[in-house]
Amino acid sequence: MPAVLSRLKEVLPGAELIVVDDGSDDDTAGVARIHGARVIRHPRSMGNGAAVKSGARHATGDVLVFMDADGQHDPDDVPALLAKIEEGYDLVVGTRERSAQASITRLFGNWVYNRLASWMVGHPIPI
Repeated sequence: MPAVLSRLKEVLPGAELIVVDDGSDDDTAGVARIHGARVIRHPRSMGNGAAVKSGARHATGDVLVFMDADGQHDPDDVPALLAKIEEGYDLVVGTRERSAQASITRLFGNWVYNRLASWMVGHPIPI
């Protein structure tokens, strides 16, 4: 997490950084604060969906970028996503190579969510 937060500060100076500590028992909150992030803490683990909702509810910006801070997402990719917003898109979704999926179960779950999201926005979102 420290490397991701440090790089985000370099790539997007002035961006609001929010870390949702989803019931961790380590020093996630302390490390996040040291790196300039505002911490939203869940007293117990409530899952990724709840963490995303908590982060969105506490954000003050007009454009929200969600990413994991464990290193699986590259902060250097964020400006390319934001450039699409500047082109007029309302929603931009980053995608990983299939080989980067954690497991077949996660790949299937992502496939289901991507199909649902594609149906909702009327535009195919690649997995």
